[in-house]
Formats: sequence, structure tokens, C-alpha cells
Amino acid sequence: MTSMIIDKREIKSIKDLDQLKDVWATLENGDDMTIFQNFTWHRLLAKEWHGWKLHPFYSKVVIYIAYQNGKPLMIFPAIIYTIDTKTRWFGSKKGVYLMGQGSYSDYMNVIYNDFSSEAFEAIITQIRSDFPKKNIFLTSVRPDTALSAYLKETGAKCEDGELALHIDRKASLEDYQNVVSKKTRSNLKKALNRMERDNIKYTIETVGMITDPKLIDELVKIHVGRITIKNTNHSDFLHTAGTIVRTAYRRHRDLNNNIVAMSMQENPASNLILIRFNDKIVGYQYGMKDRSSMRLLQTCFDEQYSFYSPGFRGTYDYILSTYENDEIQQVDFLRGSETFKYRLGCVDLQLLNFTL
Repeated sequence: MTSMIIDKREIKSIKDLDQLKDVWATLENGDDMTIFQNFTWHRLLAKEWHGWKLHPFYSKVVIYIAYQNGKPLMIFPAIIYTIDTKTRWFGSKKGVYLMGQGSYSDYMNVIYNDFSSEAFEAIITQIRSDFPKKNIFLTSVRPDTALSAYLKETGAKCEDGELALHIDRKASLEDYQNVVSKKTRSNLKKALNRMERDNIKYTIETVGMITDPKLIDELVKIHVGRITIKNTNHSDFLHTAGTIVRTAYRRHRDLNNNIVAMSMQENPASNLILIRFNDKIVGYQYGMKDRSSMRLLQTCFDEQYSFYSPGFRGTYDYILSTYENDEIQQVDFLRGSETFKYRLGCVDLQLLNFTL
């Protein structure tokens, strides 16, 4: 058998990554791949990474590609943290990760059509040679992938990561509604009654990519306001202090180097569900269509309208709208086990973190 050849490319500019677009296209549609493995998403990750002016001082991006007989078999898009940036609130330990670590990549994987253990081990051998004193961390790996099965089989250190929640399409709309508890359905009805009583015209609209900078800015401000309130606990001084640090970081990221905002404008898979009260945007869900799944990357609403539950009601109505045709077979809320997801009928998937 022809030996495996490893091509490695350090990515110092977006143009460096663009040179790999055609190779990427041959591997990004494998059965285990999600939208977080495609080239478009990694280009956004690279733009986000280059947006941090200090990145050359603590990290580098290297793309490893395994070839056999001139055919690409696997891509390992690595980000290497050369120093510890881990704090109590954000950052990462020094080591080698898949690109997307610390960002919005909810499902992580190497990129392949058919998983090749030979290609994987050849890449890992090369990474260990290049970075001999660093652990390799593969986080947020779906348990239903060939990568996960191989790592378990070979005895890699495995720990439970975050939960990811989703709703699979039911046989009928009525079957889905029956999954939602009577109490939740009652609360959803109350939200509509409150809107009607207060003469609020409630609408939801789904659009694709957007280019209006004012709209982008409006959505980002809603998100920043939401995370500020959501993460604050004034009863605990240390928690409050930590929240100030974390929120300042998130505010800076969202306003200055926001991969979600970039994706809204550049990702053809974009689906933006806008929730309006009397034509004013009071909430949104940002999703990316991934084959027959809608990956909801960000769900947010303006806290001043929380009495009317616009985010919860809007998300429920979006799910109902997917039954108008067969295009969407799964609504995926991705990482995070927030209560509202279970109330909407979600089930969870345990993601796994591996250390090599």
C-alpha cells in the first residue's frame, strides 16, 4: 500500500485558507460531517481568529491534510494554543485543538468522507512531531461518528462534554404538539393572550442572508443585552465580578469580531427567524440549514419584552411552521441544556471530549 503523505499549511491569511477550498470540497459532505465541518464555516472561523489582533502571540492555525495515491482522505484543521489562555470564564489550555475551539462550532470533527484510521494516525503522528509537548484535545465530538467510535476503541481518554438538544420531526403536527406538556401549551397561549390584550401585532418571518448593517447592529445589541442580564447574579460577589469580566469580553466580541454576525451576511445556509411586535424586532433565532436539519446557533430576545415570552413563543411557532412541508426533519438547538429547550420537546445528545 502506498504510504500516507501529510501536507501541512500554516494559515497566516485568509488567502492561505482559500487555496484549500477545492480539496475541502471533496471531503466536507461525508455522512459524519455537519455544517461546522464545511469550508464556508472554517473560512468564517479564520476571519474571526485573524480579527483578534493578539492571536500571533498565543496561537497559530495549521491545516493537516492526509493524502494517499494523490487522493485526499482527511483534513485536521488545527489551532494550537502556545500558552494558557484559560481563565475561570473563558479561554483554553495550551495544546492542540480543532479549529472552532472557544467559538461557535458546536459539533467538532476532523473532515472525511470515509473515516481512515491510517490517515488519522498519520496526522496525529505529524502533530506530535511538530508540537511534542502539547496534548491534543478533541472536544464536542458527536458520539454517533466514526471518529468517536475509533477513539473509544483505541482507549483515548474520554469525558462527557456538554449536552446538545434537538427535536426530531414527528409523524404529524398533532403528534409534536402532544409532546409539549399541557402546562407549556397553556403558557404559550397566555403569551398570545397578553399580546392581544395589549394590542401587540405579533409576527415571525424567515429570511436568508442579510446585508443591512443597521439590521445586523440591531440584532447584535439585542444579543449583548440578553447575555448581560442572563449571566448576572447579584447575590454572589465573585459571580458578579466574574460576570462583569465575562460580559465585557462577550460584548467586545459581539460588537467587534462576531462570527455569528459574519455568518448572517456571508453564509448561504443562513436562516434568520425575526420576531416582531408592531413591526419592531424583539427577538430572533439564527440558524443554518444543514441538509434536513436546522441548526439554531443563536436564540435571543429583548429582555424588556420578557412578559410576553417572545423568544419562547417565536421558537415554538417556528417549529410549528416546519410542518408546512417536509424540508426540515430536525430542529437542532445545539449545545446547552437550557430549560426552555426541554419544554419545547427536545431530547439530548451527550457530546464527548477526548484527550490524546
